Amino acid sequence: MNNLKNQNEIYFMLSSDEKGGYIKAVNNQKEKIEDFTEYDIQNEHIQTIVDLLQDVEKDDFFSGWGDTTSVKEFYLEDAGQVIYNLKNIDNFVDENFNKIVWSFEENTLTLKIREIENDVLNYRSQLLLNKKYFDFQVISENLIYRKGVIYSFDNFIDDIHFIKELNTEIPKDNIEAYLSLANHYIKDLEIDYLDYEIEEKYEIEGVPQLSIEKISKDNSLFLKVETFFSNISDTFIRENELEKFIVVNNLEKKLFICDVNYKVFEMAVDEIVKLLIKHQRNFSIRSGYYLDENNLLIIQEEIAKEFITKDLFQLATKYRIVGSDKLKKYNIRFIKPKLVGRLTTSIDFLEGNLEVEIGDEKFSIIDLLAKLKKDSYIVLGDGTNAIINKKYIEKLERVFENSNSESVKISFFDLPIIEELINEKIFEDGENPQRNFFEGINNISIDKNLPKINATLREYQKYGYHWISYLLENNLGACLADDMGLGKTLQAIAVITNLHKKKLSKKTLIVMPKSLIFNWESEIHKFSPSLKVGIYYGTNREMATFKDYEVILTTYGTIRNDIEELKDIKLDFVILDESQNIKNIYSQANKAIMLLNTRYRLALSGTPIENNLLELYSLFRFLNPTMLGTIENFNRYYMLPIQKDNDKNAMEELKKRIYPFILRRVKKEVLKDLPEKIEKTLFIEMNKEQKKYYEERRAYYYNLVHLNIKTNGINKSQFSILQALNELRQIASCPENKNPLLYSNKKIAVIENAIEAVKNNHKVLIFANYLSSIDSICRELDERGIKYLSMTGDTKDRHSLVDKFQNDSSYKVFVMTLKTGGVGLNLTAADTIFIYDPWWNKTVENQAIDRAYRLGQDNTVFAYKMILKDTIEEKILTLQKAKSLLIENLISDEGANFKFLSEDDIEFILGS
Repeated sequence: MNNLKNQNEIYFMLSSDEKGGYIKAVNNQKEKIEDFTEYDIQNEHIQTIVDLLQDVEKDDFFSGWGDTTSVKEFYLEDAGQVIYNLKNIDNFVDENFNKIVWSFEENTLTLKIREIENDVLNYRSQLLLNKKYFDFQVISENLIYRKGVIYSFDNFIDDIHFIKELNTEIPKDNIEAYLSLANHYIKDLEIDYLDYEIEEKYEIEGVPQLSIEKISKDNSLFLKVETFFSNISDTFIRENELEKFIVVNNLEKKLFICDVNYKVFEMAVDEIVKLLIKHQRNFSIRSGYYLDENNLLIIQEEIAKEFITKDLFQLATKYRIVGSDKLKKYNIRFIKPKLVGRLTTSIDFLEGNLEVEIGDEKFSIIDLLAKLKKDSYIVLGDGTNAIINKKYIEKLERVFENSNSESVKISFFDLPIIEELINEKIFEDGENPQRNFFEGINNISIDKNLPKINATLREYQKYGYHWISYLLENNLGACLADDMGLGKTLQAIAVITNLHKKKLSKKTLIVMPKSLIFNWESEIHKFSPSLKVGIYYGTNREMATFKDYEVILTTYGTIRNDIEELKDIKLDFVILDESQNIKNIYSQANKAIMLLNTRYRLALSGTPIENNLLELYSLFRFLNPTMLGTIENFNRYYMLPIQKDNDKNAMEELKKRIYPFILRRVKKEVLKDLPEKIEKTLFIEMNKEQKKYYEERRAYYYNLVHLNIKTNGINKSQFSILQALNELRQIASCPENKNPLLYSNKKIAVIENAIEAVKNNHKVLIFANYLSSIDSICRELDERGIKYLSMTGDTKDRHSLVDKFQNDSSYKVFVMTLKTGGVGLNLTAADTIFIYDPWWNKTVENQAIDRAYRLGQDNTVFAYKMILKDTIEEKILTLQKAKSLLIENLISDEGANFKFLSEDDIEFILGS
């Protein structure tokens, strides 16, 4: 026994090859130890490792694993149990006999993607260990080696060979597939992609694609059905068995990590199969197609032709169609027609004779539309079946629906929609004045002379002035929809001043909510004192005001009451401030405003659309009465397709129509010198009593609303829906109003946060929706000895309250309703804001915040949204984001209210 060598002379040396890291037992001369009986092994960990090594040599450990004649190395990948023992010995070494140490901290792998200088096609990818090391080696599924240190990971790397491919250049077109694979193979991978934010998404909308692969010798159509999520296809997802995939959103600078929902892939296939089955029945064919496991459809010629001529062009509105050129074998072609003929131009219309040219043949517009309604395609003289995109046909129907076979009339406002259909040769004189106007709107210069006013306009305000002036010069109405605090009033005063200097007898009427009358009077005296301003409002108003003054201020209510006298007065300019006051097309105020006799029209509003697209129609019916056609056509072509079917083509077309006539800028784009605005959401737990009561009422309304919808349909259930939403919001906001025994943790939270802010010398705004909430908060402030002001819709002398808050340091808190605080107030003395309960339309909240965050604010503004967890308030946050996309796609970041709620939304809000 005394002749035995010491166990410490056994070294377990780490080596590696393309398969990963392995260990071998060597002596201090790096010679492989063949006979361990020469060593006195007392350490159980060393003995375990030796036993495992000997098992490998005997092929017992890996018996049946392949070629037993090859050299067998002891790979860490294959024997995770040896790792525990290696961690507990001192003679685990590298090839230079340096001791290997272990890192058991929270080690990370980060995939860093950056642009390559002067390379527009590729990115550079680098995998970093603990955010800084790149010179490392993956030696097993959960071990990485670098310079004498082994870094251990809890989660496994599914394929260590994939790691070697990560330090490379990636084509930008392949970035989403690359990131998806990296995220799949490396668990808990951190992705650092161009400093984009990462957001988990349950689902993301895909775009279905139909690929016409080929037409075979027997004339069968080979059609591949796929769904694409940006550049990732469901085929790629299936082949790589992905559980998640990554989509790059360059607009929002985000990476969306999305769950895979295989049912979504099948929806597109099911839709096509149902159409094929329908055609099979019509032809009494039992089996006219075959679907393989890769979603490739092989369709018989007869069924294929019927599908292409009847269905394919309609599917093109929501499917990407690839490979349509292969259809020539069927004598079928997708053709883009041309309009040919002659047009003359007048002020409002283009008139003349036009035909549609398809290939070498010409058709009258009326005949073409009639043929397409009957057959869905046009048979040309050479036997070709010409298929025309459905959206193209819809444009022709929309624009030429009032034309006859002899002549056509095109509205000036339709020009942006059909501009791509018309070429210069159509016009008699070779020049299209309407097109010149639309081109001019994109080339407005701010270097022209400005009117003399007592203010220096900022660059964006100069542009606003010239933009409004350009439209008025062309006898067109404009909507200035700038963000709150960007000086809409000042820009309007500059326009009025310029208009009135040309002719002293000009008459401008400015209509506004009553709370803004004296604000407008003050602003005009301040910025353009040469203008003679009169007020037509109140019990002592006199018609003589219109003779004695050139700028007259009045209210919507006054116009409504006095329209019989006012409609006969000839005006030069009508401005609607807070123009959302005419959003209801059927209201008396709206009808009265439409009767005003004026040449020029301007609307000012931070929220031109609050609830639905009918408000947009109402606004533009005032600004440019013929622009959006009849209300029936607007509903048919825009409102229903957009709000009901989320029709992106209709959305884009409507955006083209209104784009030249609405201007919106937001603070973050134009005011680089404003201090920072920090918005946070504070989540508050319900107490047990409030939670119990809330759940009882939620369950009650859940059953009531669903019963009403089932019985009467969603449109006739609006009252019960509104009742449910309103009561649940009140229980969340002010439960004591519903049950005197209840109280809200949220009220305690807002009071304590407000007191903390006051102690730190901040002034505070608190906005709430319900008067009961206002009263409750004010009572609590009284009890705490905090001096405050409050304001609601019934408050008369608002300006004296604003003046007190702005200039009297003793008033620390101002409590008011969201709607009251959203219009015409400057509250820059405050820099801490609490939104006590959320509103459907997020823009209303933004406007309230912007009472403080506007020109004149010197401090960082902190805005806190108070949300009661597990209530309707938390769900409103989700819906705010989803529903805001509608108006955001048109003009801005406007939100939406319950009128946009679908049955799924109701289920989401009222469900547990």
